[in-house]
Amino acid sequence: MKPQTEAVLRVCSLDKAFAGKRVLNNIDLSLTAGEVLCILGPNGAGKTTLISAILGLIAADAGEIHLLGQLQQGAERSVALRQQLGVMLQIGSLPATLTVAEQCDLFASYYPAGYRAPELVALAGLEDHAKQRFGRLSGGQKQRLLFALALAGKPRLLFLDEPTLGMDVEARRNLWQQIHQLQQQGVSIVLTTHYLEEAEQLADRIMVLHQGKFIADGSPGELKALTRYKLVQCCSALSDAALLALPGVLQLNRQQDGVTMHSSHAEQTVRALLSQDPGVSQLEVRQVALEQAFLQLTGDAAAAQAGADNQEQVA
Repeated sequence: MKPQTEAVLRVCSLDKAFAGKRVLNNIDLSLTAGEVLCILGPNGAGKTTLISAILGLIAADAGEIHLLGQLQQGAERSVALRQQLGVMLQIGSLPATLTVAEQCDLFASYYPAGYRAPELVALAGLEDHAKQRFGRLSGGQKQRLLFALALAGKPRLLFLDEPTLGMDVEARRNLWQQIHQLQQQGVSIVLTTHYLEEAEQLADRIMVLHQGKFIADGSPGELKALTRYKLVQCCSALSDAALLALPGVLQLNRQQDGVTMHSSHAEQTVRALLSQDPGVSQLEVRQVALEQAFLQLTGDAAAAQAGADNQEQVA
């Protein structure tokens, strides 16, 4: 996590409800210069509502939003402020009949101090498709163009909602490299994604949103450390039954080249394993992947909420 500096984005006690249903519940977050914050959450968690409220696309019911040091009133955003923001929404589109070059020329005209049209075409990596109409681009090419157009004004604060959707592996990794370069230039980035590998590769900090509330906040490593188990991999002469009987082992998966055990007390598991099988080889202990950590966090939160609802019904 980066040293504490003045926040370029600060949200305090934000609430939003639709038709009496609370979608955002007392939300707080902050973002510093050059930090990449990833907001994770299952579908319906409130991610889109939160980003829309920050950008002024919808009005919040309560709370404060500070953008680049300015307190925002209602859903209006000044022209001067909008010139410093870059936005790539998940459901983004452009006039289908305009070419790539024409789209870039149009967006460049909005930002006197931003990128020129040829630079935007190059940022999108679409020099060979500059005369192609937007409607005839592939899904990945459209995403690359939308990403480049979000950078048109050389923003200080960038919002990326599912930026690599529809991209192939090479294009996705190229965009990751561009995001790293933006961060090195001091650009602050708010990212939402369903690719947990993407969050792990890009984010300085991850906040997990579930049912309108943040339930976790930390680096990818810190979130993975919150899980109740670690993975113990090895090649062992012990039977599956003997391995499952080791202290702390919750689950066992046998592969062709060894076994993987989920252990709630990895150190105890390893000590007992070495005691019972001194010839064990290829022993490795590691944290779970971010995906398992995310599923556990949201699963625990859902179970806790279900318990609270049951207690209210009993009362």
